[in-house]
This record gives sequence, C-alpha cells and structure tokens, in this order.
Amino acid sequence: MPHSTTEKQRTNITLSATNLAAARELGLNVSAISDAALAEAVRAAKAEAWARENAEALAERRAWIEANGTPLADLQVLKID
Repeated sequence: MPHSTTEKQRTNITLSATNLAAARELGLNVSAISDAALAEAVRAAKAEAWARENAEALAERRAWIEANGTPLADLQVLKID
C-alpha cells in the first residue's frame, strides 16, 4: 500500500526533556521533524538492505566489467584516457 503524506497516525515517542523544551522554545514542529527523520532512517535502511540482498549480483557485474570493460564503451562520446 503506497504511503500517503495526508495519512497520519498518532503514536507516542520518548524524547529527552532538554531537547523537547528547546524545540518548543524555538517553535519547531517536533512531529514534522520526527516524521522526516524517520522517513530518512527508513530510506537508509531499505537502501542498506537492498545492497546486502544484491551484493552478489553487484560483485558479479563489477567482475564482468573488470574483465570485459564497460558495455558500449566504443560508442562513448566523452572519453577520458
């Protein structure tokens, strides 16, 4: 199910009293900041999981390029030699 930015769900989180007080004093939107930080953590975790799951295929591809060169290299417009 795709994530909708309008869907909101209440949750409880525990924050340090000092950080929460400072955020409130500065008028920061703690919910929005928490949601953005969580979204970034999820994105990073998914990228890491993808890299782990595809490590073998990536290594095989790198080895193939090492042995054979990049595909279509002869058609490359900008060559750095």
